[in-house]
Amino acid sequence: MTILNLFSKSLKKAQSIEETVAKIKNGETHLKEGLIDDYKPFILKVISTVTGKFVDTKNSDELSIGLMAFNEAIESYNSDKNVGFLNFAETVIKRRIVDYLRKDYKNRKVYPFTYFQTNDFDNKDIIENKYMVVEASTFFDNVELKEEIDLFRTRLKDFGISLSDLVGNVPKHADSKKMAIGIARILWENKSLSDMLITKKTIPMSQLMKIVQVNRKTVERNRKFIIAVYLILNSRLEVLQEYVSNIEKGGNNHGK
Repeated sequence: MTILNLFSKSLKKAQSIEETVAKIKNGETHLKEGLIDDYKPFILKVISTVTGKFVDTKNSDELSIGLMAFNEAIESYNSDKNVGFLNFAETVIKRRIVDYLRKDYKNRKVYPFTYFQTNDFDNKDIIENKYMVVEASTFFDNVELKEEIDLFRTRLKDFGISLSDLVGNVPKHADSKKMAIGIARILWENKSLSDMLITKKTIPMSQLMKIVQVNRKTVERNRKFIIAVYLILNSRLEVLQEYVSNIEKGGNNHGK
């Protein structure tokens, strides 16, 4: 059961919230305080989902940030994008809480592609139980990672690739990873190649071979990994992008 389901028992309220937000944005600002107060339990639930703990309603920085995030959601909501307000507000609150929690931790955990070297990713329950239940210092990164993996899975599917397909397709050696990432970056930065990849859903091999000095078979062998990295670069998947950047800089790519 999602957070939204828990707060949709009143059909009338669920149906009218977008209308109320629209009225507020059109100048009826006196409605805002009541709306925020009505949905305070919703805000608390979203915060608890991210922090993994009970929220102190009397003295809590997280609650203050959650309330500000809900207000931000009211101000920036666009009903034309066909997203329900509560779904939108939940996303905004989670992002703001994650941003806040990150400031308390200097050593951010970076998640490597070795996480994809397991068939566990075909089972969402295993993902949540095995990878998402962790110590508090990395919980918020895992929450965001789970959201990114869900998006990543969808984008890979458009190219006929599943997360399980990446099993055994991640280069084992650091130099090989850097080479493959370099090719993915070329594909991303070259608009012509990028457009062809997006349109044909595969690497434009003939055109690529004209500008890289890499054996064609090497590219073909790492095709799925290269496309996966390209999709990360061509996105806002920040946690996964940090891993890619870490490899390119020669940092620790094992997430230890």
